[in-house]
Amino acid sequence: MNRFFEFMAVALMSVFAFGCTTAGEPEDFGPNPFLDRPDTGKEDTGYTNLRGREVHVTIEADVEASSWRIFDAPADLAQFAVTDLRNRSRFYLEILAEDATAADRVEWLVDGEWLTRDQAAGVDRSKLTHFRMLEVNAVVLNSAADTITEGKVYEATVPLKPFSIMTDADDKCADYNSHIDLSQSVYWYLWNPRKSDCPQDLVQTMTVTVAEVLPYNEESYPEYDKLWEDKTLTVAVFFGKLDDGDVADDYNWNTFNRFTSWLTEAGFAESEDAEMGKRFTKVKGDLTTVIDVYGPDIFHSVADYSRFRNWQAGVSSHEVIMYNGHSVLGTGYAFEQVDYPDFYQIFQVASCLSYEYYVRPVLAGKGTWDTVDVISNVEPTYYSENLPLTSEILAKLIWGFENNGQASWQDIMEAVSRRLGHSRFGVSGARGNCYSPEGNRCDPDPDPDPGELVFSNDTFTSVPDNTPEGAYSEIVVPDQVSIRGLKVKVDIQHTYIGDLKVVLDKNGTQVVLHDRDGGSSDNLVTTYQVNDFDGASAAGTWRLVVSDHANYDVGGIRGWEISIVTGDGPGPDPDPDTYTYSNENPADIPDDQPAGVASDIDVPDALTIGSLKVTLDVSHTYINDLVIVLSHNGTDYALWDREGGGDDDILKTFDVSVFDGSDAGGIWTLKISDHAGLDTGRLNSWSLEITPAD
Repeated sequence: MNRFFEFMAVALMSVFAFGCTTAGEPEDFGPNPFLDRPDTGKEDTGYTNLRGREVHVTIEADVEASSWRIFDAPADLAQFAVTDLRNRSRFYLEILAEDATAADRVEWLVDGEWLTRDQAAGVDRSKLTHFRMLEVNAVVLNSAADTITEGKVYEATVPLKPFSIMTDADDKCADYNSHIDLSQSVYWYLWNPRKSDCPQDLVQTMTVTVAEVLPYNEESYPEYDKLWEDKTLTVAVFFGKLDDGDVADDYNWNTFNRFTSWLTEAGFAESEDAEMGKRFTKVKGDLTTVIDVYGPDIFHSVADYSRFRNWQAGVSSHEVIMYNGHSVLGTGYAFEQVDYPDFYQIFQVASCLSYEYYVRPVLAGKGTWDTVDVISNVEPTYYSENLPLTSEILAKLIWGFENNGQASWQDIMEAVSRRLGHSRFGVSGARGNCYSPEGNRCDPDPDPDPGELVFSNDTFTSVPDNTPEGAYSEIVVPDQVSIRGLKVKVDIQHTYIGDLKVVLDKNGTQVVLHDRDGGSSDNLVTTYQVNDFDGASAAGTWRLVVSDHANYDVGGIRGWEISIVTGDGPGPDPDPDTYTYSNENPADIPDDQPAGVASDIDVPDALTIGSLKVTLDVSHTYINDLVIVLSHNGTDYALWDREGGGDDDILKTFDVSVFDGSDAGGIWTLKISDHAGLDTGRLNSWSLEITPAD
């Protein structure tokens, strides 16, 4: 199964020339995202952050073409569907015209029987008049993403004869564009069959049937462990040529100059050893970030053959590739011809319809999703969005690189959505990523302990929207054994886990496992250690109760299990000796003040840290305003960086590994700062729990 897209999207559209961007916009690029800074305020109540959904569809239609072009016709006809569906804000189909596998996914209806391409090659070509193409990737946006089901049929209006539409219709079925001369090769891009003078005998209805609805992306992360292997994050940022005139006067030089000034303001040092463009470097601890920035003179566009070697050099030697420029109506030369390295990379492509154009060529070049994630857009972008988009992605990614890999793809894309005021960018390839701060998700589960009893329920149970009573799933344990240890593993599908409360219930004893935490993250897949039932009998009915406490987002219990260590078994390993230090003195957090408030804990003991837990008790009415940093002996570690959306209060214990092996003695400082107006709160208390190293 492909693992393409986790999308947050609202529709906004502007088309300009080949890059689908508009000049002459105001050059207010906003604040520098590489710096800690206060926001101008929260999004107003009219702002919505709608998620999209990726699906596999089957497209089916008639077609007329010459015998020597008939097998190319389905993919070309699909391009007209791309434009028609996009213009009606329904579906966003991948472009298949230059995909070598497209013809192999087509079946032809001949004498009532579906034939493969190889089979169809042996019949009279005049019989090849009706086709279907299987497993076409598409993104569905807006409210349709929440209600789409397998078997749902959409319709697109396309020509019957895709290769002669220019001759047959002239400009009657195409929109005018001052930067694009109408011709047969670009007719699909300007296609508008709803023009009043478009001859209806030249058009037909193509059906688009949903064959598979891919699951929402669980919380996923860039593969930080791969980025950490050499302790250096390498980034190449390309600002392509946008204007028609002299390259020296190009609009993107403004973007280039502002971006490099932001890096300097954020403490990056410009190097003198750059072979081309400009190089900036920053060191934090044992980690180094290197950013090479290339202006319009280095690489004009994806169709810049004469400077292709510069593009090749950038792709070959950097882990993060960020392209901001024209897509030249999907010309795929730069992404199809480049030699990709075998190490993990992240591509950001900000151009016209980069999801439709470039996700598949990048995947084909890399060979597997295991070595690449791709950030792309399904709607066109503005010139002025290139800088805030690239900067916001990179700032959050660098923060994650420097802070134990805490920034998920959901965190990164939410920051982008806040900055741009829309959410038409998404990430392909992230669904199956292995890295998480808790460990490698791809490692197989260990064999169960022979002293454990494991019971599960994998029957899907829907959770009603905004209904406090919720829904429940039951597990019956027949064994009369005493509990010495209990783990509860849950797999809950939901598009906004901050709506959810999850309770474990047995014989009236209730334990809250999850209480409206996690903000806008999707899906709750985790394991809880529960001690409240120790010493009790395991026999009886266990109930997992999941309730939804807000409108709009929906989901269900996909499955859950309980693992019981019995009284006759060894029980959980006791924790080694730990040392706990706390500060119970409350402190108000000043509103919208980056300086924040600081609280200290003095550790008098000379201990080498084996492991560290930090527990926070913070009251605040909008925790997304907050940044929380722990500091000791010159090392700063961000526990919280504007997460949690509109949720209230932080009552949480953090496992922190960055201080492992260091001396615990001395002053520890917790700094909490508020970065938006209106909401206020206080630090009630905090503590350190230190387990000494062996």
